[in-house]
Amino acid sequence: MNYSKNDNTLKKKFDINGWVLVKSLFSIKEVTQINKKIDAFLKRSIKKYKGKSINFTNNDDGTEIKNINSFHSLSDSPYIKKKSKNDKIITIVKNLLEANPKYIASELFAKPAGKGLKAPAHQDNYYWCIKNGNALTVWVALDSVSYKNGGLTYYNSTHKLGVVNHKPSFAKGSSQTVSNIKKYVKYKKICPKLSPGDALFHHSEIIHGSSENKSGLRRRGLTFQYKDQLAKFDIKMKKKYLKSLNKQIILREKNKNL
Repeated sequence: MNYSKNDNTLKKKFDINGWVLVKSLFSIKEVTQINKKIDAFLKRSIKKYKGKSINFTNNDDGTEIKNINSFHSLSDSPYIKKKSKNDKIITIVKNLLEANPKYIASELFAKPAGKGLKAPAHQDNYYWCIKNGNALTVWVALDSVSYKNGGLTYYNSTHKLGVVNHKPSFAKGSSQTVSNIKKYVKYKKICPKLSPGDALFHHSEIIHGSSENKSGLRRRGLTFQYKDQLAKFDIKMKKKYLKSLNKQIILREKNKNL
């Protein structure tokens, strides 16, 4: 849907479903520029990152941009950090959070054609550990996106449940997964179809994930993450999550099949 400052439809849908689609947040020209800037940054910097910052598709050697499955330090790019201040994005985020937003981070979820990895069902706030959960992700499509090439699938309205139990997933780039996901089968699953430049705004506590990309089409998504600037982090919860994450990274290094 398109957005205007005086339209409350976006906010209502976000509150009900936990996510909303904004068409053409960026133009095709802007998307082309964003892709070029990301590639240039990664080409310069790829060797600087390891561990939790970057993940490659299975059995790749970690030196080629085309093999990146996810990159979690994209806010290190001055260009992307500047994009996070985009007036249209900030206006929408402020409306959805009903608060002044604070930028947290940006990530690239690349899912290369034919070998993009699955992201198990999870909630962002299990990773972020924000006390009241008043935060969201802006997920911008940099390619055409559908279920066929690993588009995001939401469990509608599950943001109303708060943070649910998770367990280690051992998945690259998405180390936790919702425990007993079958418990949430009653919630409608939706995988929005996106064109380059479209954006999904989703609540930090909506359950979502994505399938493998076995298609011949790449599926790139750029995220901007924001929270209510007054919201505090749960330090105890964050330490618990990081302990689990670091343990999984060590185990993956010992067993490349994980």
